Amino acid sequence: MDLKQIKYFLTIAETLNFTVASEQSHISQPALTKSIQKLEEEFGGLLVIRDGKNTRLTELGQIVREEFENIIKSQARVKSLADNHLRAGHHMLNIGIIDSLGPNKFIDFFTEFMGKNPNTQIIMHRIDESLSEEAILSGDLDACICTQEGTKNHKIKTLPLFEERILLAFGKNAVLADKDEIALDDICKENYFDRLNCNFRSDFQAIIDEQKLDIRPVLQSDREEWIQYLVASGKGICMLGEYSAIVPDIIMRPIKGVNIKRTTSISMVFGSSASEAIMTLERLAQNYKWCS
Repeated sequence: MDLKQIKYFLTIAETLNFTVASEQSHISQPALTKSIQKLEEEFGGLLVIRDGKNTRLTELGQIVREEFENIIKSQARVKSLADNHLRAGHHMLNIGIIDSLGPNKFIDFFTEFMGKNPNTQIIMHRIDESLSEEAILSGDLDACICTQEGTKNHKIKTLPLFEERILLAFGKNAVLADKDEIALDDICKENYFDRLNCNFRSDFQAIIDEQKLDIRPVLQSDREEWIQYLVASGKGICMLGEYSAIVPDIIMRPIKGVNIKRTTSISMVFGSSASEAIMTLERLAQNYKWCS
């Protein structure tokens, strides 16, 4: 198979119409049909069911479609990387950031970096923390900003940036807003929203279990913005890192007797294989006043 065949198939998958697909692909309908048939012969099964106007993908076709889409995305990324490399003085940084980190601590940092490095393009990606090392070593990402402890892999360098505490978050009109510190018993009286991506989650649950507190979530979600908007609107409370708020009207207070912290770090490939752009980012991160 070749890229043209892949693109023809994806056009069929999108339009589910051979006539329209042939027009969009700028080839004749018989040629398009022959191309799809060659793919089917190569895979040993039907990819497309042709039933008059009711053209549809088979189960095999749906599986193949997903993989073909990944191939086209990879091709586009390779082309972009090559263009940026050949364009003198221009660089691109792919940086992964985990969901549970808010942008507040990074806005000024990246603004400063972009101001000093106008020829470097930054692309930010949502990353599963457990996959960060693999993404760095494979070259998919140049760096990851996450909260896991330093790795034992000698090919990866981890630079700690700052610490943050776990705090209780609630809406600005909540009764709890009058208190400088929140007791655990107060949390039992509120609708508790459980952030599934929260790095503090297991440590806080251990405290709940140890003290035999009746704190059960009324809602669980890995959608950070959904939970925060619910909290800001006064529908309940949640735990947040002190720099993690991404919506307005959220107030955060420390919890009495709870001293849980996490360290945010940036990880990148170690040694001379790192690009000049990522080494420039590393130097700024080392000298940046994160605690100001």
